[in-house]
Amino acid sequence: MKNNILKLEMFEAVCKCGHVGRSHYIIKSFPLMAQSRKEAARIARGIPRVKHDYQDAILNVFKIDKKRYFELVEINNRDPYLRCTCIQDQNAIDLSDRLMDEDRSNHYSPRKEENKKTFYCNKQKIRNQKKYMTRYYDIEKISNYNAIEFNDIA
Repeated sequence: MKNNILKLEMFEAVCKCGHVGRSHYIIKSFPLMAQSRKEAARIARGIPRVKHDYQDAILNVFKIDKKRYFELVEINNRDPYLRCTCIQDQNAIDLSDRLMDEDRSNHYSPRKEENKKTFYCNKQKIRNQKKYMTRYYDIEKISNYNAIEFNDIA
């Protein structure tokens, strides 16, 4: 265990932080202790307020010395954005100068179905045809197949 602790290095992770609107983010630097840059990036993605689901949430990770590490700890301890616990606290501090607009043009967006046809079973409207067909249609097919085999054997 002592061996692993001695191998830890100090890193600074520059991340996109959220909770300021879907199309906005704030850039923050977090001090981390990890064995490699890859592990530091993984740890940074799990920090509260970092945009976890974004592929480009971690902008940069680089090695730092002790002085810079403790300087970042102090900066983050004094930052009101990281200390607010509710929307009222967040509205009380002025974040407008720190907000950055998110460029989502090159990101994945779910494909919209254009010609959606409504699917009915008797007079009941089925919302998701694919789920319905895999859940119920295949079961009926299998149950009929088993009944035919059972009748042939008897």
